[in-house]
Amino acid sequence: MQDFQQSLDTYVGGAFNFSQEALKRFFADHGEKSLQEGGEKKGTLIFTGTLGALRCSAQFAAYGAGRAGVRQLAQTLAREMSEKGVHVVHTIANGSIVDDDGEDQKVGKKMSADAVGKTYLWLHGQEPCLWTHELDLRPACEKF
Repeated sequence: MQDFQQSLDTYVGGAFNFSQEALKRFFADHGEKSLQEGGEKKGTLIFTGTLGALRCSAQFAAYGAGRAGVRQLAQTLAREMSEKGVHVVHTIANGSIVDDDGEDQKVGKKMSADAVGKTYLWLHGQEPCLWTHELDLRPACEKF
């Protein structure tokens, strides 16, 4: 039980604390007006998860519960914060993310950190008329 609780505290508690601090900053920097009141987009929160947020193997209950909890937190925040001008995204990153752009990235065995970063910048640049909420990121050769 202790390992299970620690997993929830780490994943969900950490994501909750991160989001609360980020939201304080977004509203301090961009005001409290909602989009319908003429307010602007305040920022983008991106939570990176894994396939464990959707389904897990045997012996991974604590991990799966923590990852699923973060996904649910992202969904709840999106429903609450979207109209206030905060874009909330949950990405599912399946596969290794590496800094270099070697052969494994060229043939689709591993994700490039640069490619992931470009995708996150693309998400951040989305306008309120169309926001991505969930995105599955994986290299070409990843099985799913």
